[in-house]
Amino acid sequence: MSRLIVHTGWHNDPEIFIGTITFFEEIPNGPDLPVIEMIIENSFERYRVVMSQPHPDLQLTAIPDSAVQLMLWSGKPEHAVSRTDTIILLDTPDSLLHLPQSQLYDPNIVAGIEWFIAACPVPALADLVRRIIGRPSIGIPFTNAPAIDIDHRGKPGGLAIHSLNVAKRALSSCAGFSDDERWSAAVAGLLHGVGRIRVPQPTNAESLKVILSTLRLISDDLRWLEGRSPVNARMIQHIITSMYRRSGRLQTHPLALAVQTADRLAVAQGTGLATEKELFLEFPPVNLDDKWDDQPDSSTCR
Repeated sequence: MSRLIVHTGWHNDPEIFIGTITFFEEIPNGPDLPVIEMIIENSFERYRVVMSQPHPDLQLTAIPDSAVQLMLWSGKPEHAVSRTDTIILLDTPDSLLHLPQSQLYDPNIVAGIEWFIAACPVPALADLVRRIIGRPSIGIPFTNAPAIDIDHRGKPGGLAIHSLNVAKRALSSCAGFSDDERWSAAVAGLLHGVGRIRVPQPTNAESLKVILSTLRLISDDLRWLEGRSPVNARMIQHIITSMYRRSGRLQTHPLALAVQTADRLAVAQGTGLATEKELFLEFPPVNLDDKWDDQPDSSTCR
């Protein structure tokens, strides 16, 4: 079997590139580790990369479900070479713009979410969103999915647009709360429908399935957040859970009520079936001096 040699003697400086691997293939390389051919792209650029693997401990065997940072020596347009010892897997990327343009219905939706979360003054909450939506297995279907119960046309991207609308409304309605509280509500509003990517076209009766699916998808990330900001982690989990429990005799925590109301108003805006005034009549008045029966407990995020 012939040995494939990757030439890296290019006469240009290497480029640090952050993106998502969208294609991966191993090429036999005699007695040495296979050479990798792959495509890596982000919201702006795309490269076909040939990559040598200098050491078994650094061997890449599959497409990682994360952003990837690597050094590229570029050749002709959209072609480059690299080595696996330059690869860094980014569980917490600095932005969402590593998601691949070719697999997004509208890259502007991702840019809109990133623009919104970049304004968050609580770094751990911004990082939480980037950890979750930044995983290609979540971010791509989430930003591409329709929201059929909100927009009967089923236009792709509807779910993320609705979720971002909820987040913005929740943030605006929580003026007077601390930054941690306001942005916990906004992040919960943004993430509350993530589970829909596993429960396509849910009916009203299946809203609990969506909530449980969401909590399963983000459970590891909530545990990560709990190690940095336990109160915020518990509040986000509590608000998302409360999206199912919208009625009853229990007083609703003001932040949970804010997100529930924001969701109803965003739905009304999307469907045109009710006015905002009519929707407000569904919710009891809130007294901020009351004790709340559904306070988030201090137990570990599950």
